[in-house]
Amino acid sequence: MLEIARAFVIFAGISAALLGLLLGGLCILAPFISEARSDLVGATTIGGAFISLGLGLGLPLAWQGLSSLLGRPSSPFRPKSLWPLVVAFALVLVIGQAVFSLDLLAPLAFPPLYILSIAIPPLFILAFVGKHLTDLSFREVILQLSGGAFLAPILSFGFELVLGLLLLFTASFFVALIPGGMKYLQNLSTNLQNPAWLEDPANLYKLLLSPPVLVIIIFFLVVVAPVVEEFLKPLGVAIMSYRRPSKARAFLWGLAGGAGFALSEGLFNATLNLKAWGVVALVRAGAAAMHCIGGGLVGLGLYHLISSRRPWRLLGAYGASVTLHALWNASTISILLASLFVLTSPESEVAVALAGLLILMLVAFVLLLTLVMASLILFLTKTLEEKSALGGIGGL
Repeated sequence: MLEIARAFVIFAGISAALLGLLLGGLCILAPFISEARSDLVGATTIGGAFISLGLGLGLPLAWQGLSSLLGRPSSPFRPKSLWPLVVAFALVLVIGQAVFSLDLLAPLAFPPLYILSIAIPPLFILAFVGKHLTDLSFREVILQLSGGAFLAPILSFGFELVLGLLLLFTASFFVALIPGGMKYLQNLSTNLQNPAWLEDPANLYKLLLSPPVLVIIIFFLVVVAPVVEEFLKPLGVAIMSYRRPSKARAFLWGLAGGAGFALSEGLFNATLNLKAWGVVALVRAGAAAMHCIGGGLVGLGLYHLISSRRPWRLLGAYGASVTLHALWNASTISILLASLFVLTSPESEVAVALAGLLILMLVAFVLLLTLVMASLILFLTKTLEEKSALGGIGGL
């Protein structure tokens, strides 16, 4: 059975690498095929994201599967100095913003800097925890990181798509029951089929700020996405639970799954607004902390379920991770919506001033939430390190 699983890991890694190359190549070639070369930077950035994710994790996953199949031991996961990552992240932000703003061969030079800006924060968190929680193998980290980057996003997308469609149909049904609701839905359907209407940013801003659409967006991002994603990110911990992981190992496994999810999500979500790439990259660093601590908490909950059959601890850990995720999504989407309100309501100075004040308060809350999550990662890592030093965390 284990041989079949190892062969599947090899197949999954090679498939991810080839698929990443294929999709990345198609994205890069798309502007040349369609002759619409105005967004070469966006095309090469998205293409680079596919290629880097596919090759960067797919090939190591296949190699680890092959090494395991051949009975080769894995090297220990013991990161060294982490300061180079911090310095590299700062340099990447500065140089990348200059390359993008000044158009210094941006289609070629910007994608690698963009990829590094998204990849460094979750990998830094993973390396920090791994440096303190030793006696872990590189193989298990690659497996959990790949599970969070490949398996969890695919399953999340499927579940969220189904739930999103159900939510959309339900909302449309209730809107249709409201006086004038059918006319609103008909006008909306007509507008969405009109390319000229879609090309006007003001129309899209007003659509996003309309009550029915706003309720759907908020409910989906604040409730549906956290509930689904926090359940699936540490799926690798459950799959490998037959190895009876220690508390420290379960925490790191879950955190690695969260880091992989942050990496995969960040590489593609951040391409939606490349003009404000520097700010988005900083926000994605906070999102990486959120995904990592969420995965780690659920990993700890799974440890208690596996070791002592305590489902309440798992439910508590899952609830905490969902709450942190929901708070993060609620605050960041509120900043976006308040910014859109400022752009669409220039005639009301009082409303613009209040929206600006709200944005400042929300930014402060996001910074505070990021500090809380980073402190929680630090606290749990130190606590588990001390317990591991006293009793050992066991081997695989």
